[in-house]
Amino acid sequence: MCYVSSTIAGYFIEKSNKESAPLSVLQLIKLVYISHGWNLVLNDTPLISDRIEAWKYGPVMPSLHSLFEGQNLTKDDLIEDFLIEEANCIKFVHRILLNKVYAKYKHLTGDEFTNLMHQKDTPWYSVWDNGAGKDHPINNAATKLYYSHQINKTTFDSLPEYPSIESKEEAVRFLIKSGILLEDGNLNPIYKNS
Repeated sequence: MCYVSSTIAGYFIEKSNKESAPLSVLQLIKLVYISHGWNLVLNDTPLISDRIEAWKYGPVMPSLHSLFEGQNLTKDDLIEDFLIEEANCIKFVHRILLNKVYAKYKHLTGDEFTNLMHQKDTPWYSVWDNGAGKDHPINNAATKLYYSHQINKTTFDSLPEYPSIESKEEAVRFLIKSGILLEDGNLNPIYKNS
């Protein structure tokens, strides 16, 4: 499934506001881009459908940038119900991925994200350094190739999930995925007392 970048952004904004640690627009855009890269590698499919371009401070989804430009991303100042509603439609498998990306990168400042994106082997660098500059697309193939060297399944599995379980159905899916419950919803026999 492919989402619009504002759906993924809404999920990160909601998470950061729950932790009372609002994100800057630059941090938000980079978290969405990194999640897209991870999904290309781990699930072999794009996470977002938006065009991604090389801008001065790294990869940018122009539609997301224009939506949030100059905004304060706290719940009181910006978040409208539609963003939270959009975020609620994210599949559980993608929530796990987003939670892991958030846990790994939430501590980075805007400058640290920019430095990360400006490294010589990044898709941004290959577009920007070749003289193409702003507004030139960063394609999914280059993003997938880059992130295939940055993460692996073992690393991904070892990262904390901090799953956001907001309904009974979501909890059941999580317990089935974890092997605690069987597909029929019954407790896995290995967890039963003999």
